[in-house]
Amino acid sequence: MRFSPLFHPECAPVALEGVFQYVVFSALQWKTPNLDLMATANKQRFAVLYNQPLEDRFAIETLEQAHIRGAMSGVKLVAVHKDVLRIFLSDEVAGSTFSAIEALWEPIKELELNRKLEVDFSCEHEAYSGRSDYLFWREVKEVLESNSLGIERYNIPVLHDCAEEILNGDDPVSHQLHVDLLQTVTRQSVAPSGLPPRVVDSVASMMGHCRCSMTDYYVGAGSKSPDA
Repeated sequence: MRFSPLFHPECAPVALEGVFQYVVFSALQWKTPNLDLMATANKQRFAVLYNQPLEDRFAIETLEQAHIRGAMSGVKLVAVHKDVLRIFLSDEVAGSTFSAIEALWEPIKELELNRKLEVDFSCEHEAYSGRSDYLFWREVKEVLESNSLGIERYNIPVLHDCAEEILNGDDPVSHQLHVDLLQTVTRQSVAPSGLPPRVVDSVASMMGHCRCSMTDYYVGAGSKSPDA
């Protein structure tokens, strides 16, 4: 599977009974399933179901173009066939948003690489209920039931002076995702970027880096002054 600059594979391809496989991708997402702009970027997870190698088609390139144009926020699963994409949208997508999503896909279908492409839309509840007219709805249902797909917030540690607030009565559990500034300065080693390891670990997870040293290089390069 080729590298995608926009999508991070959350798992290795999973084989279903029969000829189908699927892979779950994640990406930064700034829109809600109904195309409203969010104040901060969240994490979107969606699945791609296929029965032929994705490298043989322009599926990933097409989805990247859709993501760039803001057309992916409501997508839970994409089933890839020859010249056809069957897209299952989240049940959070309102009926009034359907036409807007379809309109966003029109210029994508007109791209040179998609001259014969057809895009069909369904809702996830059609697969769950078995009322879908898609021939392989059982496979779609299995993928939807086996994975947590959709948009969720990133769990990012917050730099915070935890000790003082806990001393003043805060519940320690409410600080479990915080990085204590005092502890960070006095007890933790600092990475070359100047950030504590827990922060670098979190950024590495968001960026899909397999090694924190790679993240530290990017963060460090971005934090240096022009004269450094």
